[in-house]
Order: sequence, then C-alpha cells, then structure tokens
Amino acid sequence: DWLFTTPLLLLDLCLLAEADRTTIYTLVGIDLFMVGTGVAGALARSGQTIRVVWWAISTGALLVLLYFLFETLSEQASRLSGERAALFARLRNLTIALWLCYPVIWILGTEGGIGLFGLGVETALFAVLDLSAKIGFG
Repeated sequence: DWLFTTPLLLLDLCLLAEADRTTIYTLVGIDLFMVGTGVAGALARSGQTIRVVWWAISTGALLVLLYFLFETLSEQASRLSGERAALFARLRNLTIALWLCYPVIWILGTEGGIGLFGLGVETALFAVLDLSAKIGFG
C-alpha cells in the first residue's frame, strides 16, 4: 500500500506547493527507494543484523526525503500566500511528524528486534499512523 499512497501524499504536497517537476520526481524517487528498502528489511529472514541494516538504509532515505520536503519544497511553497501557505505548512508538518514515527515503532517493536512491545501493539500503532497520515490529507 505504501508504494501507492506515500507517492500520492507527496504529489499532493508538491502540487499544493506548485513544485517543479524535478522536485516532484526527486521526492517520489527517494520515497520509492525508502519504501523498497523498508520492505527488504521487513521481509529479510537471514538474521536480525541484515534487517537492522535495511532499516538504517530506509531510515536514512526517510531523513533525506524529509530534508527535501522541509527545505526544497518549502522554498518552492514560499511563493504561496494566505490559506494555501498555511495549509501547506500544516500538511508538511503533519507528514514530517507522522513519518518520523514509523522507523521508531519498527525498531522498538518485535520486527526491529528490541521488543519493547509485541507484534499486536506494533501493528496497531502502524494502523493508527496510516490512518492519521491519510485522513490528514482527506
């Protein structure tokens, strides 16, 4: 689901910010890399170390994506005025806050290996994050 929904969420932000195509392609490309490496980490069965390596790569991509979102896209959105500027800022900040929670939950849960909470709690937290991220754009 993230291969479709996260690029669409980013595209919404880019269109709202009146971003150029290079920025759109960059953000979506980084996003697809982030999701792909996250899936690799979730599916890896050759040991905990390799799962954490994939998590680190995916989290690194997330941080790069959020940097572009906060810096480059915000710079392009600076031309907006009034309600559009305020809406962009709210949606950008919501996206950043929620998306930063995903790698934290993964590494702290059973999938990431620390095991502070079980798979049921981890799944519920991801579901709440997914709903929060998508409803915010609805």
